[in-house]
Amino acid sequence: MEFLPDNLTNDSILSGRIKLLQPKVGYRVAVDPIILAHFINIKPEEKILDVGCGVGTVSLILKSKEKLAQITAIDVDEEMCRICVQNSLLNSLEIEVKNVAIEKIDDDPSLRNRLFDRVVTNPPFLKQKSSRISESKKLANFETIDLCDWIAFCVSKLKNNGILSIIHRASRLDDILQALKDIAGSVVIIPIFPKKGRDANRVVVQAKKSGKSEAKICFGIVAHNDDGSYSEDMRDILY
Repeated sequence: MEFLPDNLTNDSILSGRIKLLQPKVGYRVAVDPIILAHFINIKPEEKILDVGCGVGTVSLILKSKEKLAQITAIDVDEEMCRICVQNSLLNSLEIEVKNVAIEKIDDDPSLRNRLFDRVVTNPPFLKQKSSRISESKKLANFETIDLCDWIAFCVSKLKNNGILSIIHRASRLDDILQALKDIAGSVVIIPIFPKKGRDANRVVVQAKKSGKSEAKICFGIVAHNDDGSYSEDMRDILY
């Protein structure tokens, strides 16, 4: 970029294959959206909805993996949506970006009745405990909508047999499975272990709308070696 606003940094992920503008203060991209995108195998011309897109990390990775995919990214934060649009242009990866809250999705005629082959989401992880945080950080990191309602919305935007993919704290797995009960099945759980011998601290969960297969837990990944460096699994994902 010829001009970079003072409030943004110009970074890159995946060994420079994806460039990311992101705020200096507030939400900063971590490894979670990169891990989520890694476990999503998309097909040409699939229609994908990225719920809570932030600066567009998941959408950009998926679009780079499959140029013919049609990706719509939504977020309640107007500034994140502006940056997501900039990142789409910066990477020459076409993404439709909508600034809309999920509870007001029907206010947008272009989204009201649209259904998707896949919905992907990296929702806010933290339950809101304090109002003494910035609005941007609150929206990015703290639940302003109950996780069950968030998941129900995601499933409602899927076509029959469409697939939801979500990454979240392992401690919220009960909540995720409860939310999926009666609305999606064929659940696949992929645990993410911080180190060998430690309990999983993240899970990727995939579920199919109207799926009937039994749930299964797949072989997960170990994120770090004992010395704190990235494991071979993570290097394969990040680089």
